[in-house]
Amino acid sequence: MKTSIANFRLFSILAIMAFATFSFNVVAQGGGGEDEGLPLALIFLLPFILLSLFGIVWMILWPAMFVWGAVFSGTKVERMHEEANQRRDSQRDRMGREILNSIDGGYRANVSSAGLVHANGVFGPSHWHLMIGFVNNLIGGSVTVFQQVISAGRAEVMQRLREQAEEDGWDEVINVRIDTASMTPQSSNSRNTVRGVEIYAYGTGIKYE
Repeated sequence: MKTSIANFRLFSILAIMAFATFSFNVVAQGGGGEDEGLPLALIFLLPFILLSLFGIVWMILWPAMFVWGAVFSGTKVERMHEEANQRRDSQRDRMGREILNSIDGGYRANVSSAGLVHANGVFGPSHWHLMIGFVNNLIGGSVTVFQQVISAGRAEVMQRLREQAEEDGWDEVINVRIDTASMTPQSSNSRNTVRGVEIYAYGTGIKYE
C-alpha cells in the first residue's frame, strides 16, 4: 500500500513537471509574437496559479480558524450540550414521562407493535481541542476537553433518539444501547489520529394497546 502511494506521488510530481515544461515550450514557440503567447501562457499556467492562490488563502485561513476554535469551540460544545438537555426536558414535560428505557420490557404483555429506532451523529474536536489533548497526553491524566465533546455528542444523539421515537409514534423505547466508532484517516502519516467519533444510539420502539 505504501509503495503504491509513493509511486502515485512520484507519478504526480513527474506529470506536473512535464506539464510545466510543455507549457513553457508552447509559449516559447508561439510564432505570433507576444499577443498569441500571452493567452497560451495564461491557459497552461492557470492550474499552477490557482494552486498558488489556494495555498495563499489556506495560509491565511488556517491560523484564523485555529484562533476561532480556541475562542469559540468550548462555548459551542457547552451550548450544544445545554440545548440537547433543554430539548430533553421540554419533551419530558410535554409527554409526561421519559420515553427511553434501558430495561428489556419483558414485564409488559399489552404490546401491539414493536420496531427498531435509531439515531446517530458524528462529532469531532477542533484543532484547539487536539492541541490541548496532546498536552494532556504528555503529562497524563484525564483529557477533559475530549470528555466534553463526547458527553455533548452523546446527549445530542440520545435526544435525537427520543425525538425520532416520538415522531414514529412509539410509546416507549426499551433496551436502549449506545455505540461509538472512531473515524480515523487512512493516510500513513495520520493513521493513529482520531478526527471524529460516530455515536450511534438504538433501541426497540414499543406501541402499547
